[in-house]
Amino acid sequence: MMLVFVVCEGQTEETFVRDVLAPSLSGQGLTLSAKLIETSPGHSGGALNYERVRRALCRFLANKSSPVVTTLFDLHRLDKRFPKAAEAKALTDLEQRLELLATAFHADIVGEAGCRPDRFIPYIQPYEFEALLFSDVATLAGVQSEWKRAEPSLAAIRSQAASPEHINERPNSNPAAHLERELKAPHYRKTLHGPIAAQRIGLSRMEAECAFFAGWTSRLRSLAG
Repeated sequence: MMLVFVVCEGQTEETFVRDVLAPSLSGQGLTLSAKLIETSPGHSGGALNYERVRRALCRFLANKSSPVVTTLFDLHRLDKRFPKAAEAKALTDLEQRLELLATAFHADIVGEAGCRPDRFIPYIQPYEFEALLFSDVATLAGVQSEWKRAEPSLAAIRSQAASPEHINERPNSNPAAHLERELKAPHYRKTLHGPIAAQRIGLSRMEAECAFFAGWTSRLRSLAG
């Protein structure tokens, strides 16, 4: 089994990796270990300024027990100090934007860590984790019986974008903002409801709907040879 450290944006992504991604890939020769970045004494996840990310990734890459380190960060509100962040922000094509960010991020971390290039796989999710939940709005709306009334609104939001990953990051139009506005009584809570919805939707449905995410998981699968 190959051990892969998955350095996560926050607790929601950590739970997603642990409860959804890792079990799905364990039968394919991979052991995924979710990691959070310490942001202050006793606290981890969120507030990912680039210098903190850089130090943490170099530390994880120095751990020889894991041949590969990857990331699961959100494009939405990505720290402006990430390499090429300003240039990428100006690009209108999402694929070009992600490619520029990933290439610059990879070069900087590999150069700083002094590791083999194949040991670091940068991944930034467009535009954030909640995009994956729009892969199946019926299942998402079924997480709480009170949410079923929001299913038509969620379906309309999904239909207006080329894919769940293209639900954009304009103010109050990012995926999480839509969920927080539409899902009420109980209100959508990212750390509670996000992983539950993802588990019910399932990895295969998310991969079918989200090409960028599927490209990342395919690359992880290829590590097992």
